[in-house]
Amino acid sequence: MKKEEGKEGIRILVGGHLREELGLGEGEIVLETQGQMTVAELLERLGLAQERAKLVMVNGKGGSASTALNPGDRVAIFPPELSFNTFVSLCFRKERVEARTTSHGHERGTQGA
Repeated sequence: MKKEEGKEGIRILVGGHLREELGLGEGEIVLETQGQMTVAELLERLGLAQERAKLVMVNGKGGSASTALNPGDRVAIFPPELSFNTFVSLCFRKERVEARTTSHGHERGTQGA
């Protein structure tokens, strides 16, 4: 699953107990691909049951079993025991970023008035 020079693969981050279930260490792994595959095909190739992948993020957005993956994509896979906390954290972060953006835009408009 390691990346070879000149080849691009799918970068995968596996969270929680899934790392131990798959026999992986810390950090990301790179899975070499021969073109496009789906999240379901990726899970099968990893030997991971779909029900163990409760939350899948592809390039920072929610994914499903039918989501297409291409070389260069980044995939994060979380088990059921981490998915809710991860989802809430990501939503909170998105809301904070949007609030800052709105706030900064409002301040700029006010300063120019």
